[in-house]
Order: sequence, then structure tokens, then C-alpha cells
Amino acid sequence: MKAVVYQEYGDPSVLHVAELEAPVVRENEVLIKVGGSAINPVDTYFRKGIREVPKFPHIPHFDLGGVVEEVGEGITHLKKGDRVWATNVPGTCAEYVKAAADVIFPLPSAYTEVEGAALAMPFVTAHLSLHYRARVQAGETVLVYGGAGAVGNAAIQLAKQEGAHVIATAGNEEKAAICKEAGADHVILYKEEDLPDKVSELTNNQGVDVILEMSLSENIEQDLMMVKTGGRIVTIGSPKNNAPTLPWRLLNQKHASLMGVLLFTAPKSELKHAGDDISSLLAQKTISVLVGATYSFNEAAEAHRALESHAVNGSIVLVPNG
Repeated sequence: MKAVVYQEYGDPSVLHVAELEAPVVRENEVLIKVGGSAINPVDTYFRKGIREVPKFPHIPHFDLGGVVEEVGEGITHLKKGDRVWATNVPGTCAEYVKAAADVIFPLPSAYTEVEGAALAMPFVTAHLSLHYRARVQAGETVLVYGGAGAVGNAAIQLAKQEGAHVIATAGNEEKAAICKEAGADHVILYKEEDLPDKVSELTNNQGVDVILEMSLSENIEQDLMMVKTGGRIVTIGSPKNNAPTLPWRLLNQKHASLMGVLLFTAPKSELKHAGDDISSLLAQKTISVLVGATYSFNEAAEAHRALESHAVNGSIVLVPNG
């Protein structure tokens, strides 16, 4: 089978297509023919060596949309030909990948395999953030940073499904329109408006109940200004500084909760709950998937560059070469 691999850590140029043996499924495993493999920021951390990979050559990515090719012994709820999506599956940037049966979820016919890949990690991360960590409730106000990004866009939709009031941030009018399309009640153009002042205005000086934070080191102090007393800040990412200084006094004054979330270490029961809930919403056609761009396996380096340069709104998905 063809797969994108890298033999050493480095910039996107280390990515290339190689011919490898297809995986062999064992008991309770499924072989999936990949129709799309999505890139997420964490994939660039592994490629650069910020996080270690188990061995070389390494096949990147964790998200997929595809079709079941073969099922191992002990599996009764899946069969050859089923359309599926999954996240937290190592090495999805290949024509075939094997996965544990309990991390695979049905993909309704209304959605393409590319969309299945695009929704996986963003929607599960957003679901874990809102439900497992923040325990968001109907009527609460949620601030979502980067609402035109893959996770932010998913979070807007899931928060609205729960009956929350959503404020999103965006860098320009194009991104603001994407946030509005996802269901945001208000969009703040953070380059043109003072974010804490605008949040205060929109909440009658009360602040927000929940903040979904994509870059904690840059925003932690203003987050603690904007969060309501007793509110929750869920720290989805802190890419510029993984060890930010904690403004302890501000945290205490607000009686605030600062929460971490990471898909890779989430309890299996929560991952299954998130996947089942997302698949149900897909079946009801009540959520949409923001695919920003698709590339072929041969264009993997270009796709990674596009992600790192923030050139695309939404998810970037690689598809096997024709």
C-alpha cells in the first residue's frame, strides 16, 4: 500500500510517499480503506520532534474517514463496506489502516469520507471540552476563540446544540462569516476591538461562564478578566508557550477553574460518549463539517505547510493518490 511517511524529524520536506505492507488485523481490530486523513496541529509537533514517535519510518495523522475492508474476530457491530470515521488512530495517512473496533463510529451517507476525516479530532476535542470538562449547560455563555478554525467551528455548533449562548472571536470578516454560519450569536473581531471590553459589553459586565482557549500563554490574563466568577476555562492549546505563568491571584479572585483537555489521554468511556453523540448529530444532519482544503498524499508537505501558516480555515485533509 502507499503511505505518507517520514524517516526523521524536520520541516514538511521530510514527508514523502512510500510503499509499505498493509497492516494485518487481529481480534477486535478492523482494517479500513482510507478515503481521507486529516491533519491537526499535533501532527506537526510529532513531525518536528516536539513529541516523539515510536519508530521510523513513521506514518502521520490520527483522523480518518473511510470504508471497512475487513473485520477481525469478535466484532459483530461492523462489517465490510460500512462507512466510518475515527480519531486517535495512529498512522491514518495510508491507503489502509487498522484500528480498534471501539474507536470507530458510523459515517452517515450524507457526509463524504473527507468530511468524516475532517470532523474527527476537532469535534471530539470540542465535545470533550464542553461536556466532559466544562459541563456546559443550556443558557450559559461560552466564549470560543478562533471560531473559524476546525476545533472552534465544531465547538460553536456543539455549544449551540446544548442551548448555550456563543461568543466567538475571528481575525477578519471572512472568518467572522464562518463563525456566524456555524451559529455564533456574536463575533468579535479581536484585531479591531478590545476583546475584554466587548465581552463585558455583551454580557452586561457579568463575564462568560465558559472559555474554550486555543492559546493559553497569550490570553490567560484576559481570560481571567472575562470569565464570570465561578466560571471555567478549558485549555485546549498553548502552542507558543507550553509552560505559561499562572496569574494565581486573578484565578483566586474569580473562583475560576482552569481545566486541561487532551484527546489522547481522555478516558475511553468519554471518547465513546463523544463519538456516539457526534454520530447521532450527524445522522440528524444537525451539524456541518468545515473542510478547508484537500491535498493528495503526494502533496503532504504542501498540506503541512498550509496548516502551519494558518492559510486555511477549517480542516485540511489528505486523500490517497488516484
